[in-house]
Amino acid sequence: MENGKRISWDDFFMGTTKLCAQRSACKHFKVGVVFTRNRRILATGYNGPPVNEPHCTEVGCAKEDKNGDRLPAGSALCRGAHAETNAIANASSEGINLSGSTVYCIYSPCYDCAKVLVNLGIKEFIYLKEYSDEDESLAKQLFRRHHILVRKINI
Repeated sequence: MENGKRISWDDFFMGTTKLCAQRSACKHFKVGVVFTRNRRILATGYNGPPVNEPHCTEVGCAKEDKNGDRLPAGSALCRGAHAETNAIANASSEGINLSGSTVYCIYSPCYDCAKVLVNLGIKEFIYLKEYSDEDESLAKQLFRRHHILVRKINI
């Protein structure tokens, strides 16, 4: 912190998102997410398998062949749930309402997560990196139709 300046809320929440991503056991995507409302953290999550299921770091990635080469998209099922899904499950298990929240995530949402976030009633989605062109376009169109703000930031 220089000159006594405090970091912005975006920097604080995205920094927390980056910290959450470090819990991911995925070899290909390290994704963290933070749900906030009124400058308070409501829930966090990262991508990974369901509780008591093996991690890719323990049994190998389901999206790689026996030589460790990545399989073509859509050719294998990932063991992990997306960070957004895990955060929603975490909040639900604690009775935390995420409606009206702002979501900070490492990646822009996939279309499936975007549909869930629309139904959840989020108001804003802030991210660092693009997930994929096709999913990003569909997700952003869906968010626009539902008046959900989308912002890419750099920190």
